[in-house]
Amino acid sequence: MIAAIGHSEDIDSADAVVEALEQCAASLGGKTPQAGLLYAGIDHDHQALLDGVENRYPGIQLIGCTTHGEISSEGFAEGSVVVMLLHAEGVTFAASVAEGVAGDPEGAARRSAGGALDGLEEPARLCVAISEAFGVNTPALLGKLSEVLGPGVPVCGGLAAEPLRFEKTYQFCNGKVFTDALALLVFAGPLKVSTGVASGWEPMGGDHHVTESDGVVVSMIDGEPVKDVWVRYFGSDELIGYRHLLAVYPDAEGEEPGLNGSEFYVSTPFEWKEDGSLVVGPPIPSGSRFRFANASREQILAGVESSASGARDTFAGNAPDAALIFSCAGRHGVLGTHVKREFEVLREHIGSAIPTIGFYTYGEFCPLTGSLIPRAHSSTFVSVLLGEGE
Repeated sequence: MIAAIGHSEDIDSADAVVEALEQCAASLGGKTPQAGLLYAGIDHDHQALLDGVENRYPGIQLIGCTTHGEISSEGFAEGSVVVMLLHAEGVTFAASVAEGVAGDPEGAARRSAGGALDGLEEPARLCVAISEAFGVNTPALLGKLSEVLGPGVPVCGGLAAEPLRFEKTYQFCNGKVFTDALALLVFAGPLKVSTGVASGWEPMGGDHHVTESDGVVVSMIDGEPVKDVWVRYFGSDELIGYRHLLAVYPDAEGEEPGLNGSEFYVSTPFEWKEDGSLVVGPPIPSGSRFRFANASREQILAGVESSASGARDTFAGNAPDAALIFSCAGRHGVLGTHVKREFEVLREHIGSAIPTIGFYTYGEFCPLTGSLIPRAHSSTFVSVLLGEGE
């Protein structure tokens, strides 16, 4: 598989896409790409970007979105345009999109996954999923995707983002711009895939249990009002951005019995409601076991190392052909001016020669280590390595 990368920081969208595609063409060596990924800053003319790709490569299977920052083999940037174009002899690709994901996540997942599978003659081997960020029930979305795609198909990706304006995000699929949509790129055929997922957040203290929750709103912990527990634990009800998060252990949910009990996903507390309940994301079901969690900048960067090493160590074969990265806007916020270190640490552990593309998301998708069930995460770093071959 050839994975060609183009990255432009030109503020003119038409010029930026031309520059990025010229960089890709140099790596493609005359080959025509069958598929691609495109990530861009919120202030670009996104239709102009997609028109530029479609005009050069008509019919390409391509998805993408707006971001809180872009990552490529060239490094980290904000407000830029990054493209990965893929050519493979045996692997096939199908992109599909469904609108209305916030109101009907399961329906959107069913339509989008079904549309992608209709375009493939071989079983799916990987699904890259990009979704609207606001108002989406991500566990329901991922559960339906897994059901339609079939067991054993990794679903990795994230929620589209923007620079913390919390207004609107955009998703791209096959030459069109959408909002409130789910875009999928499904890979089939002889493909090697490995994933790594880690946050660097360190659980502390004892176990707690969510005893009343509707998913995104937690009302009771250990049979007490959530705010009472929070104040007793931290001394105030202040939610300091991305300082105190929740490490949730899905073994207690009965969803992933194969896990060893130490794997967790991170959920972020966002705000208190007037009745004292707590809004979190991703959702936490009633009955879940969790611990409070903290992290320093050094621990967050150690999470990149764990994620990248996990993917590298489980990759079945020689060097991967490509790396896909999904990191959280919350990590960006905590790292501040040190955010470029994520890319540097990544390259230290997967190598500098692997073509790489990624973006800063409003939430990440990836199975936990030891599981094939897709999971929604917050403040987490996801690494996906790809290579052609059985």
